[in-house]
Amino acid sequence: MRQHVLSLFPREISRFFAEDAGHTLLVQGAPGTGKTLFTLRVLDVVRPQSEVLYVSSRIDQSTVCGMYLDDASSLDETNIVDLSQGPYELPVTIDIPFPKLNLDSLLEWIQSINRVTDNLTIAFDSWDLVHRYLAAQHENPQSITAMTTQLAALAREDQIEVLLVSEKRDPSALKYTVDGVVSPQVSTDQRGRTRRNLKLEKLRGVRIENRLQPFTLTDGTFQAIPSIELTSAQTTETKAAWDPLPNSKTTFSTGIGDFDPILDGGYDRGSVVHLDLGSDLSRDVWSVLTLPTIRNFVANEMCATVIPPKGGSPGLIQSDLTSVVDTDNVEEYSHVLGAKEQVRTRQDDRTEFEGDGDAGDGDAGDGDAWQPLSTRTDRLPPGQRSNPRVGTRSERGGEDDARTLRPPVPIRDLEYDQYIAHCDSIRAQSDGPLLHVINMDSIRSTFKKRLGAFANYIALYNDLAVLLTNPGAEFRKRTDRVADMHMKLERLGKAVVLYGENPLTPLLGIGIDRSGSFPTVNLIEMV
Repeated sequence: MRQHVLSLFPREISRFFAEDAGHTLLVQGAPGTGKTLFTLRVLDVVRPQSEVLYVSSRIDQSTVCGMYLDDASSLDETNIVDLSQGPYELPVTIDIPFPKLNLDSLLEWIQSINRVTDNLTIAFDSWDLVHRYLAAQHENPQSITAMTTQLAALAREDQIEVLLVSEKRDPSALKYTVDGVVSPQVSTDQRGRTRRNLKLEKLRGVRIENRLQPFTLTDGTFQAIPSIELTSAQTTETKAAWDPLPNSKTTFSTGIGDFDPILDGGYDRGSVVHLDLGSDLSRDVWSVLTLPTIRNFVANEMCATVIPPKGGSPGLIQSDLTSVVDTDNVEEYSHVLGAKEQVRTRQDDRTEFEGDGDAGDGDAGDGDAWQPLSTRTDRLPPGQRSNPRVGTRSERGGEDDARTLRPPVPIRDLEYDQYIAHCDSIRAQSDGPLLHVINMDSIRSTFKKRLGAFANYIALYNDLAVLLTNPGAEFRKRTDRVADMHMKLERLGKAVVLYGENPLTPLLGIGIDRSGSFPTVNLIEMV
């Protein structure tokens, strides 16, 4: 649980507090941006190495515990100092921790606590209200900047970590006084989706690699949307097997347990899904969302045919499948077009080695490299069943037993009729619907112009098609018009988020769960 909390917290902030003690961090933002939840999460993260106190001037102790501390939190009521019961109204009659209500007594109180602890981290929420009250005790009160300067000096001298929560609209003067400044921000897009970012404005002694850190307040806690490393989402070696998610009569599972409920069970049968890839995404990010679906189809003994992107790695899909799905299922049901493989033709019994042809739209490529239409080869002796549910060739009607495999076809020259013939040949060998994952930059423009016919083909056979487009793609709008569902992948800082335009979904941060036998994708709703 502790490791999970740390994985959903900005690493820059952790490093800031892990450096030399004595830092003062200003948490500045408008009401409702998540300042309190962020501050409590900071205290939770530093709790094992420090004694922590949360001084609340706005919310009473019981409310803080009930609303802001979950079962995973290491904080409890002993970490909360309650100043919310009206210390800003004179005369004050409530019990407070200061013998005298002024700045000097506040600093003395902090020092007295620090003397009996090994390390102290203290947060004031809000520092604006604490200043307002303390300033009322002086005829010539100090400004909030001067008061903050004194507190920051004490923190550095006594090696105390301090967090100051502020709602001031222009805290520019304070920014020069403190060691770090972070600003939680919230906005709403045109369709009502919430977007939250933690802006890392200043962290003394820490190199800030990602100044905008997307986060969510789901389940009433601060959670950073983690950056995603594609290699960590893929599997190459494991003894575990993929546990397929069930399909329903009307939907196919996405293969992602968090995503199916958001889509009311998964992708609709007989539908075309447009996966719209945003800018600044890495080349193989398409596989993060499609790979679980491909795994699930193959593990459920349904065929999947995949056309990787131009310059992508066809072997990525094959190596992953063979790691987590039964080898027989991979051989029988997966068809990854363009993967390097030896293709033996029975006409002359020669072996051709395939290369990396250009998968572009044009007629010419870089060199004369050819790629096979499918990674599958005829590994079984003539007449032997390749699918236990289908008879031998002679049993199916006397087909020519001496027929050869289709000649290798470069992906850049793949025509619509040729692809449909390929799918029909698969369908003749396997019952049930097919999954089509097609990167649109890897097929000819003549294929793209027949997307309407392709959508009808998908609906006719109750298949599922996932069409992927890149920014600026010529046929992006056409793809969207024929699609039944429209999903987008977009980069936010170093994180990647998924959201649906049709159907409308909230922003979903993509994370990789490594707690199991092999990495799996999880989704974090941004609220």
